[in-house]
Amino acid sequence: MFIGWLKFTDVNDLVTIANDVGWLVDGYHIKLMIMHSPHLCYGAYDNGQLIGAILAIEFEHSAQMKYFMVKPEYQKQGIGKRLADTLIGVLKNDFQRIYVHSNPALVPFFESYGFEAQMEIGRFLNVGKVPPFNFTNAHAKELDSSDFESIMKKIDQETFNENRLEFLTDEMERHSSLKFALPNGFQHSSVVNARQVYLGPWQVRAGHEEEAEKMMKGVLYFRGLKKVVADVPLGNKHVVDLYERFHFQNKQRFVHMSYGGSDVRFENIYAFSL
Repeated sequence: MFIGWLKFTDVNDLVTIANDVGWLVDGYHIKLMIMHSPHLCYGAYDNGQLIGAILAIEFEHSAQMKYFMVKPEYQKQGIGKRLADTLIGVLKNDFQRIYVHSNPALVPFFESYGFEAQMEIGRFLNVGKVPPFNFTNAHAKELDSSDFESIMKKIDQETFNENRLEFLTDEMERHSSLKFALPNGFQHSSVVNARQVYLGPWQVRAGHEEEAEKMMKGVLYFRGLKKVVADVPLGNKHVVDLYERFHFQNKQRFVHMSYGGSDVRFENIYAFSL
């Protein structure tokens, strides 16, 4: 078994592993990470066959770790630790902060590397049982801002205290992207598989909940025939209340953890990126 950099030809195998371990992934998103940060995307191989992976995407000052997984039949053999040792060792040398959304069972594992829990995250799911609401063509036009990129750049900078524009722009340029913007917020959603739409990133400045509700109505109006999935910071009561009012249910939990501290403004986050 050896650790090496992932290749584009590994994407299908990685998606298969994710399905085996119950992790929601998007092949487009994986390819984008390998394209932007190829030196931070590692795979574990046994006789040339991919058996595990860990990836990260770099931003101005931080890195976000994603897709940490090992095939079920290879788990509990130290492969995950070798992957984590490899990537985290690189990240600690090059970045002020490292973020990861951890399975609750892995919180002690990441704590052993110096990570600290910052916020519980709930994976909310709407299966089409949406309460009645009014949404017209005029509402749709209001959300269809020609200034989306400028608004997104400004608000994401406020939320994460760094420039993340290059990757976010590419992340939101897929064929299935649906983008809304109002003066104090932006929202993106995209199709991740035949059954599900992933809602995120979605950020609205604190104190502008009326704009967030307009965007919620918009995404459900246009995406309502598919299951809508969103990863939501549970510490934001006004955000959780909005999802629950529109009949979303919390189906899974994660923990947002950081190494090197955190200055993320969670109060602006209505849904994280995938």
